[in-house]
Amino acid sequence: MENNLKRYLMLYSAAAALCFFAVMFIYTGFKLSAPLDDAFIYFQYAKNMASGHFFEYVIGDGYSSGATSFLYAFLLVPFALFLKGSSIIIVTYVIGAVSLYFSGYFLYKTAFKLTSDKVMSVFAAVLFVTNGNILWGYFSGMEIGIFSVLLSANLYLLVSGAPLVQRIPGLCILAMIRPEGFMMVLALVAAQFFNKLFDMKKEKFLPYLIPVAAGMIYFIMNYKFTGDFMPNTMRAKSNFSLNFFYYTDIIRQGLDYYLDFLVRIFNGGAGHYFPPYAYLIFLIGLLPGMWNELKVKKAGIFVVSFLWFFLGVLSTIFSSFATVHNYRYSMPFIIIFCLFLAFGMGFLLERFGDNKNKAVIRTAVLSLFIIFNVFTIWANAVNFGRDCRDIMKQSISAGKWVKEHIPPGERVAINDAGAITYFSDAKIFDLVGLATNGQAKVFRDGLGTVFEELEHVRPKYWMVHLGWFNYERFTMFKKPRLATFNLDKEPAYFVVGSPEVAVETDFSLFNSGDTMKNDHTEKDAFSQVDVLDVADMRDEKAHSYRIFTKGPPNVPGTMFEQDFSFGTKAEILEAGRITGGGEEFTITGLVPGADLKIVRRVYDSPESLQKVSIDGAAAAQWKTTASGKTYFEQEITIPGSFIKANKARVKLEEKSVNRYNAFHYWFLQRRK
Repeated sequence: MENNLKRYLMLYSAAAALCFFAVMFIYTGFKLSAPLDDAFIYFQYAKNMASGHFFEYVIGDGYSSGATSFLYAFLLVPFALFLKGSSIIIVTYVIGAVSLYFSGYFLYKTAFKLTSDKVMSVFAAVLFVTNGNILWGYFSGMEIGIFSVLLSANLYLLVSGAPLVQRIPGLCILAMIRPEGFMMVLALVAAQFFNKLFDMKKEKFLPYLIPVAAGMIYFIMNYKFTGDFMPNTMRAKSNFSLNFFYYTDIIRQGLDYYLDFLVRIFNGGAGHYFPPYAYLIFLIGLLPGMWNELKVKKAGIFVVSFLWFFLGVLSTIFSSFATVHNYRYSMPFIIIFCLFLAFGMGFLLERFGDNKNKAVIRTAVLSLFIIFNVFTIWANAVNFGRDCRDIMKQSISAGKWVKEHIPPGERVAINDAGAITYFSDAKIFDLVGLATNGQAKVFRDGLGTVFEELEHVRPKYWMVHLGWFNYERFTMFKKPRLATFNLDKEPAYFVVGSPEVAVETDFSLFNSGDTMKNDHTEKDAFSQVDVLDVADMRDEKAHSYRIFTKGPPNVPGTMFEQDFSFGTKAEILEAGRITGGGEEFTITGLVPGADLKIVRRVYDSPESLQKVSIDGAAAAQWKTTASGKTYFEQEITIPGSFIKANKARVKLEEKSVNRYNAFHYWFLQRRK
């Protein structure tokens, strides 16, 4: 039976690849495309590495960590040596088909080791490989299939009792395929440490540190070249990368969403992954076995699978992009779900019906699950074709337009880093921060902080989705559009959606907020010693800036406004921050003993009252009136007796119930 299964799996995997390839071809008008832009990020890294530029996304900009999967980028390099343009997409269908075959095969082998039931083992494999969402992911051009295979292969090696010499290499590859794979290895090491505690003589622990070391290579490499252990892709998407947040609040919100996600996706709530009550059957298959392992103090496949599934899915939930592209970040862990869904189903079916009708009941129930999958294949094939068409009409077309119309060497600001860069090789600035080091944290703060960074970078052109970066109401975006790439209509599970536009930057209001618009020198009695541009994260870092609140939900926010300064004809385009708590920052260049004047630019700020402390000592109460819907400059003078050195730590604490804002600070001292 196993040989027949292997043959059928091979034929099915090839047929599935050809089917989805044909769907893509039909929807795109017989052109090659991928259903999501991220696949082209890997293609770009592979292309540049093939030409000798190690993990350089833009040649000349140096190393960047925009490839979440360290190994997948390397896997594509040999193909990038001779496949140019869209032709490398063909390779991803081959990789998807091979991954689908081995996923089904290892799933069958693992299920058979657990159950000794060939029918239920085949059901586990078929349940997985015929799920339309899985097929969407395997042929998306991403590393989803390879990650799933590694999960299933390592589970099989565990349940089959394979020697360490076979298991360690598989775990090393798992740890290097994705950061979540590294987390799975850490979970396995924890389980093995548990085993070691209760059986010191037989259990080996130290060899399991080898895959941990292998998985750390990418993180260490990122830190060496970028100063950040976390890849740019995770930094740009993780909720823990938000500039200001409360851990408890983030965790609470994440766990609420996590529990809802498990029910919605795995228990039929969303209606297109699994039928209702599938999650309950999965738990019936998994939890009793885990309990038995814990009772005998021996963590095996049930404990490891529990950790891998629940921690794996949890690790994807704290991403702000967790729901995109058919929930692709959680998709690899479905292979574990299918294994124990089949195991639980077999357990239940054994307890229903007598010997005469048991086979009939089993056939009927299993057929219902497979028939449900047939509908998911149809739905996802349609979505796959639409997604490929949309990427072709927007991202790929935009990349080719940039290649033809933007002068080489000019910096282009983009928000979808993949196809635009791959097809243009332009000097891009990735607004989201996947391919541009350090930009991810700026992106997570909003349009305002991104603009402040753009004042440093000054890209001459834009190619962005207006749904991501809608700067149209600001002067910077007022030049006529050079090109617009629209979709004919929104697909059911839209990938892109909003218009993608090319615009030349209007720099006329760049840095317009850098100077005071009113005279605060009192006829040159005061001179400027320092300045802080709030929301410019470079300047905030230089001043050790911190903004805080009295507690959630009033977390600090950002503002981005274009308006005139009060009493002047000066138009200002600038970003700032708003809070109900306060701010802290360090001023330098001070003269000890000289009076300090603090000037703050606000916008439409209400009445406020702040306690001002200098180096921990209460120095003044700063009371301000409402500014009106315009930019306004407020000031307060601190006696020179509070200035003890050439630098000072200033703390502002809001004492009213109102939230105040700050866009810029200038620090002046009285001339002696």
